[in-house]
Amino acid sequence: MTRKRKEYIIAMLFILPSLAGITVFYIVPYIICFVKSLYVGNTFVGIQNYIQLFQNNTFLLALKNTAVFTVAAIPLLMVISFLIALFLNSFKKISSFFRSALLIPVVVPVASLICVWQVIFDDYGAVNGLLNSLGFNTVEFFNSEFSMVMIIFIYVWKYCGFCVILFTAGLANVPQSLYESARLDGANSFKLVTKVTIPMITPTTFFVFLMELIYSFKIFREVFALFGDYPNTNVYFLQNFINNNYYNLNYPRLSSASIILSAFMIIVLLAFFIFERKHSFAE
Repeated sequence: MTRKRKEYIIAMLFILPSLAGITVFYIVPYIICFVKSLYVGNTFVGIQNYIQLFQNNTFLLALKNTAVFTVAAIPLLMVISFLIALFLNSFKKISSFFRSALLIPVVVPVASLICVWQVIFDDYGAVNGLLNSLGFNTVEFFNSEFSMVMIIFIYVWKYCGFCVILFTAGLANVPQSLYESARLDGANSFKLVTKVTIPMITPTTFFVFLMELIYSFKIFREVFALFGDYPNTNVYFLQNFINNNYYNLNYPRLSSASIILSAFMIIVLLAFFIFERKHSFAE
């Protein structure tokens, strides 16, 4: 047996436990879920469950709200996080303290924060108290179109610190010689950011986007804790639809919706991986 083959076998032995766990807890359940989406009871119906889903007004509402939240929340979070990381990068001595403070929302359990958010956004809460003092009417955050704004705010607040850490790590890897060369060529602060910083941290930006896309689908925990099983129509997401069908034991519809949700995530992730490999912005 050659040395290369021995190293290959040893590497596979180390990978095997993780591979077995992924197979048992992820791949096999996914296959079972896909098979169930093709049946109604014991009758094979093919893609009929998927067709019925796209004819279901509740599913279409959940799909629309999920898309609106994803399109609005992720870019907003990334822009805010990048600006904060850029600002903190200018103050080396105090930046570590603020980065640690921004991570608190990530590590604190969701259940511990629900009461705080309810006090802030309640009809008699802090936000409405401020609005009333300024002469504005009370906003029903839990039962109006502002519910989506509240959820986006919670999402940005919760994951902003995590993104700041990632962007800070990316900024630390940008060679200072590039900034010095750009300054010698007469570049101002705005051009340094747009022509040097942003292109050089493109891999980090892609990674942040992919992570936040995954985390955006976890916002269901906050929505469920704040609104219950059936929130108002402005924040009824795909996860709510899947969860309600689970309670109703409608496994064909539940499985079909889960496959559509996972397929969307897989397609987006693959598209960005391919795009990143074909384009080298740092060059």
